[in-house]
Amino acid sequence: MNSRLKFLSIFILIAMMVGCSENQKPVEFKQLLVYPKKNLLGSFEIKSHDDNSFNRQSFEGKWNLIFIGYTHCPDVCPLTLTEITKFYQQIPQEIQKEFQIIFLSVDPKRDTLEHLAGYIEHFHSDFVAVTGEKEEIDKLVYSLGGIYSINNEDENYYSVDHSGRIFIVNPKGERFGIISSEAMHAKDKSSIAKELSLLPTLGK
Repeated sequence: MNSRLKFLSIFILIAMMVGCSENQKPVEFKQLLVYPKKNLLGSFEIKSHDDNSFNRQSFEGKWNLIFIGYTHCPDVCPLTLTEITKFYQQIPQEIQKEFQIIFLSVDPKRDTLEHLAGYIEHFHSDFVAVTGEKEEIDKLVYSLGGIYSINNEDENYYSVDHSGRIFIVNPKGERFGIISSEAMHAKDKSSIAKELSLLPTLGK
């Protein structure tokens, strides 16, 4: 009799567990475009604005948002970083610590670490600015799926064409997705903040 009761209890417990797992729906994103395959980023070695080494391992343990640009950009870069600041501030403070916001400068000729430090502090003290040797920058940009092109580099004043996307790298150092252009163009950024706040629930 005891054996039958024990078996019945185990059966009920398993049934409850199966039922719970079936009721758990996967997180659906509308503002974030998630890649079906999460590719691990390649190796690279650059520097952060506080002169610390920054490599693939620097992404681990955090949800990372990366924007590619340069400090002499007249409009797109400062505007985008301002928008990132807006939705980052709408993320609950206890969840902000799960994120790392990164500005990747592809103009190391003008964007020294000292210059980057002064530039990034205008947006948020939590943000990290990084750059390095062109070869190493190219490795990271390629791994992210971004592009850039320096125009007339021999001149004192030149522009840089670059990706306008915000890339998302997960805590394993894998490409996770991007924030959609439609979401970034919308006036209300609260929907982006809400979806980003769900990312830590996916685990590390």
